[in-house]
Amino acid sequence: MDSLPDPLVPPTDENRSSTVEVPKTETGTPFARPAPQPVVGDGVRGFARFLYTNNPFYVASAVLVFWGLLISFDDRGEFSETGVLMIGLIGYTLLMAVTAWLLIRLGRVWDDVRTLLLLMVLTFLAISVTFDKALTANIVVGRRYFLIGLVFAIVVSESLLRGIRLKLPALFRVPYYLILSLFYLYPVALAPMVTDLESRVMPWALFAFPSMAGVLFLTLLPAIRRGAKYLDDNGSPWPWPLYPWVLFGVLGLGVCGRSYYLCMSFHVVGSFDTIFRLYFLVPFLLAVNFLFLEIATVARRRNLQRLALALPFGLLALAMTGQPERLNDFGFCQLFVHTLGCSPLFLTLVGVGVFHAVASLRRAPQATEALTISLAALAFIGPQSVSLETFSPLRVTPIILMGILQLAMSLKCRDSRRAMLAACCFVGAATIELQDTSFADFIAVIPAHLLLASSLLIGALFKDDFARALQNVSAGAILLATMACMFADPRALGNPPPLVLDCYPLPAIAVALLYGYLVGNRAYYSTAVATACGWSVLFGWRGYQYLRQMVIGLDHIALGIAFFALAILVSLTKMERFRRWVARRFGASQPPPVPDTGGDGA
Repeated sequence: MDSLPDPLVPPTDENRSSTVEVPKTETGTPFARPAPQPVVGDGVRGFARFLYTNNPFYVASAVLVFWGLLISFDDRGEFSETGVLMIGLIGYTLLMAVTAWLLIRLGRVWDDVRTLLLLMVLTFLAISVTFDKALTANIVVGRRYFLIGLVFAIVVSESLLRGIRLKLPALFRVPYYLILSLFYLYPVALAPMVTDLESRVMPWALFAFPSMAGVLFLTLLPAIRRGAKYLDDNGSPWPWPLYPWVLFGVLGLGVCGRSYYLCMSFHVVGSFDTIFRLYFLVPFLLAVNFLFLEIATVARRRNLQRLALALPFGLLALAMTGQPERLNDFGFCQLFVHTLGCSPLFLTLVGVGVFHAVASLRRAPQATEALTISLAALAFIGPQSVSLETFSPLRVTPIILMGILQLAMSLKCRDSRRAMLAACCFVGAATIELQDTSFADFIAVIPAHLLLASSLLIGALFKDDFARALQNVSAGAILLATMACMFADPRALGNPPPLVLDCYPLPAIAVALLYGYLVGNRAYYSTAVATACGWSVLFGWRGYQYLRQMVIGLDHIALGIAFFALAILVSLTKMERFRRWVARRFGASQPPPVPDTGGDGA
């Protein structure tokens, strides 16, 4: 049966012949089509489709089973119940492993298997956490639990990878097992220190855990440099970087959580307070950022490289969480500063600077700018700075390093802006270092002239737009300096010797004329002329003032001579020869002479 056409669309030549008349009422009007009614079950079917696609029931099952085992069995040193807890966790992990194997071998359900694999990794980490109290109660038995758990995690991981034929190359597989081993073996190494309550080694060992994890994560660098092709045909539909970086992302989150829980388990203080602060995670997160930068570099993603350069500055906020006056960390921050001679904030900033230096060697975009910012921050963040309120006085060494960096980049890139920034750094460092000497006398006139000389030299050596603008600015600076020497109050200039103020314009005029000739910039000629005129007016007025004291009627004589000169000028304008000379000299057109008729004739 043919379908009725849409009455809102007029029939065309192609379908005019096949158009079927729309049924009409007795009055001749067509029947109105009923509006579509919303289906009540659409929302329910959409929610059911969401549950079916994402299948969150594996996650819910794992959370409920793990929580049920924790509240059912004691993990605080009772070995019989701790053993039952271990058996329960191992059994549930095996159940997930078998389920994943069946889903792949029978149905290739990769989406659900991905959830199961990540849950298994989380279970491996949870097993390592479960036995902390048992280890502190009895080192021998607790050590046995941890070793059994490690062997179980390695065997299950290797068996499942081979069973579902999932390719995890050696450059990824070895770091995975190293990181997994850290979760099980590090608590075993800490156990002998628990009995010594006054040990100063235990806090440092707890602090070192995320740093050790960061070192192990750096073993992924060779795999990253192999690129995405290293994981082609991995046996799954998961593309790079989804596989395998989601796995290491889970392990990274586990490192952060395990760092806190180690302090809870092995630094007993009688409450839920611990020595853990967020700056414990700075070395680990810095290592992770190294990996991120390497991934962006290999993939040639410049936006990601810039993001990797910006992220380390956020670690400074974490480093400022160790302020002893605000948080009770049981004296570890004071121990940190006393032992290492610097605060977490300063050490973090040094690490950020090293990271940006490596990024510069890797030729990441804007890496030198980021390194410059790090060095600038080191100029006022000292070894004893723990927060924004404890900045140290400006230090010279970072400023000099910043100047050397910018000078090298200016010579490499032929960039006058970097050269000027380097000059400012060197002059600023010298001013800070010699601020109590004659170098900074007379409102820092020596540093100011060093900057002026640097701008003149940079403007002559470089040929870019900034160098040309720097030439014009320097010409204005010379004129401003000479006018200040001639007409400003000497007290505002630091009371320099009068002879210096009187003679300063002469070498300034010579420099302006010579520099303008060398670079071909007429602005310096204007500066020299203006300076010469000002200097002539100044000394002419001083001479007039001196003569005025000797000749009482000098004002009248001078005014009379001025009027005499004005009279001569008026007379000259009446001379025909003078008018012609002005016309020839300045190009003025002379009107034709009017004939003298001697009368009123036409």
